[in-house]
Amino acid sequence: MSALRRAPCYEEAMATARRYDLPPYTRGWFQVGWSRALAIGDVTPVNHFGERLVMFRGDDGQVGVLDATCPHLGANLACGGVVRESCVVCPYHNWAFDRAGVCTDIPHALKIPPNARVHAWPVVERYGMIFVYRDRARGAPPYALPEIEDFDEARWSRPSTHTWRVAIHSQDIMENSVDSAHFAAVHGHKLPINTFTAEGKELRISQQTEVRRLGLNIRTKLEFHMIEPGFHYLRFRDTPGTQAMVFSSITPVDEERVDHRLTIWVMKTRIPGWTWLLQRFLVSQMMATYVEDMQIWQNKAYLSRPVLCSYDGAIMKLRNWYAQFYEATSS
Repeated sequence: MSALRRAPCYEEAMATARRYDLPPYTRGWFQVGWSRALAIGDVTPVNHFGERLVMFRGDDGQVGVLDATCPHLGANLACGGVVRESCVVCPYHNWAFDRAGVCTDIPHALKIPPNARVHAWPVVERYGMIFVYRDRARGAPPYALPEIEDFDEARWSRPSTHTWRVAIHSQDIMENSVDSAHFAAVHGHKLPINTFTAEGKELRISQQTEVRRLGLNIRTKLEFHMIEPGFHYLRFRDTPGTQAMVFSSITPVDEERVDHRLTIWVMKTRIPGWTWLLQRFLVSQMMATYVEDMQIWQNKAYLSRPVLCSYDGAIMKLRNWYAQFYEATSS
């Protein structure tokens, strides 16, 4: 069957009620940047979870993430701030704050006020990514950053990295991964079969499908390891001659938007150029499907009680898994 020609959506923006009756944020670890994009001495704004943050790399190479508002007179540390040694220095009056958020220097002041500090976010740098821990209490993380299983960076290619800012809730993007019918309707794939395995708070999903590319029907198996909303990845075990992996990071910007970051690796092969060729092919296919999904994502409504069919069972399983990461609301 030939592909359907879809009309582009040019719907005008209009004032509406809030799209989601879900809490906008969950607790857990979230990616806020890539290591190679933050050099020593760099200062950059990071806007996530409805907060203005500042991220910087000190002279010692370590990363700090702080609330961006200086407690002195409210300047934004990320807008004109500079790094001095291992501190970020406010552009307004040169107050300096270390990675713990403590003010270490105030020019011309006889002493530093004891409450001259800003909130410091727990930071871990791993896999070429920068993560912070977030919860409502703003306390120390109760557990360490999760790990990617069976992953030795030396055996994998330099990753391709991509970022999109999308008007959607992160739960909706994760539901999309297990929405079997949309793979056929939107992307032209064969209807996939999902197998769920729960391991404590984690969820593993094995997905078998068939796609037609370059005139060939290619059977493939996808393995999702969903550890928490901000930390999950996908393996392509049967990529011809090698393996591929995609780390999918969905970090809320505010109550209506997320930053969706993809980090794509291909395991190195002994055939010169094969790894590069496979990575280029995989990236091109993922970008094409992403564009196809984007129009729907940014214009869809969220239905807490959708009308479902026999092939939609995976959607509710995903919602039930995701719900454990919402924080209890205070009465």
